[in-house]
Amino acid sequence: MACAENISSTKLLSENDQVILKKGKCCQVFQIKKKRFVWLDKVKFTLDGVIGHRYGTTFRVTNGEMVKVNKKELDEAFQSTEQGKDNRGLHDLDSNQKLSRDDIELMKKTGMEGEKIIDQLIENSTTFKDKTEYAQEKWIKKKKKKHLQIFTVLKPTARLLCEMYHGKAPQKICHIRIDTLAQILTYSNVRANCNMAVVDTTNGLVVGAVLERLGGHGKVIHFHTGEMTRPALEAMDFPQHFLENLYSFPLNQTNQIENPDSPYDEQSESRNKNGSKPDQTQNDCAKETENKNKNETESMDQTENEVKTENDETKEKDCADLSKSTDTVATKETGKTTGKPEGNQGKRKHRDRETREHSRNLRNKRIREAKQLLLQKNMDGLIVACKYHPTPIVLALLDYIAPCRPIVLYSQHKEPLMDCYAFMRERGGIVNFRLTETWLREYQVLPMRTHPHIGMSGGGGYLLTALTLMKPTS
Repeated sequence: MACAENISSTKLLSENDQVILKKGKCCQVFQIKKKRFVWLDKVKFTLDGVIGHRYGTTFRVTNGEMVKVNKKELDEAFQSTEQGKDNRGLHDLDSNQKLSRDDIELMKKTGMEGEKIIDQLIENSTTFKDKTEYAQEKWIKKKKKKHLQIFTVLKPTARLLCEMYHGKAPQKICHIRIDTLAQILTYSNVRANCNMAVVDTTNGLVVGAVLERLGGHGKVIHFHTGEMTRPALEAMDFPQHFLENLYSFPLNQTNQIENPDSPYDEQSESRNKNGSKPDQTQNDCAKETENKNKNETESMDQTENEVKTENDETKEKDCADLSKSTDTVATKETGKTTGKPEGNQGKRKHRDRETREHSRNLRNKRIREAKQLLLQKNMDGLIVACKYHPTPIVLALLDYIAPCRPIVLYSQHKEPLMDCYAFMRERGGIVNFRLTETWLREYQVLPMRTHPHIGMSGGGGYLLTALTLMKPTS
């Protein structure tokens, strides 16, 4: 992974690349597009200035464009030579600042840079020189966050995406915290040249973290539900040889793994096109029973049906005459005005139909390959991180995990994991059960000011880990 990080750090950014713009704790994923405006932290700008630079570069937004700045010079720009001994005689009053809010807004409207605005605030502050060194740094940091529009361009990684989702919308990743994600990868023993089965409903965060850890060496089968949406995985912008080792398999088709020659799409299409014989026989049996039970009312139904059919025939004739007349008028009008666009639309529909068929065939081929990989029953681990109850999922996939391999289950609540623990222990062939919860507290580490952060997360979910030992013999 060190080689991959070095390559990503030396790569020059280009259009269509995925980047994370970070300003303090505010960060968001964007795709680089020329002449397209984006919004972040109440600022509107384009990403054209990022092209040609490397990840980790710091930019300032000026007149809606991103301009590269030197972060070290920016940090050294605000240093006061006069400092006070303590803050006991200082009071937080509005009169401490000579500039009013209207004056500051006027500076912004005239296009004054953020550094100059902060310099004006320092000069017009009556208490800044009397503050201690730590208090001055804290005050300047607060003003920088408010008046400087400076962003750092970073490469999307599993850690950054987990922190971003957990800070903005934790429900999209099932409230997985960064330390919990690290434990999932550690307990499941994800490494190069291993094959992993992953059940993921966290927008592709866990799948992306596994692919990132594999480094392009090893295969991953992603079991998904419904339409496959993986924005976190797409944001990581993996190369093609990474994605070739990723297989997608519908979770509701796990009962058909033992039948490798019948992908679910082909079955559904064959049922819709040709019809299924069991359904026809059931309909015939139903008709026979209805005829036997309703022999007495057949005569009345036949008379009523004859009257209805006569009326329907007359209505159908009238509608057919009207449709013919309208069709002739429409063909005359379209023939005069638009003759070629109809052909273009037909070609476009034909092309769309061909692309759909090609994607369907490719998807069926990938599902068939995933089935063959599962039928070897030699997967190196199972990871379940989803919002559904894990018990039926685990029991359906346990047979395809090799002996002496780890099983890692994540849930936001402990009750589903306790239920799954009872079922797996009753099944047999699994040992070394552990149900854990991690407590995390972040610390601020600064000279003479090291203390825990005021705000901290209440919980990062629960983990149930186990080890497959042998196949139970019936």
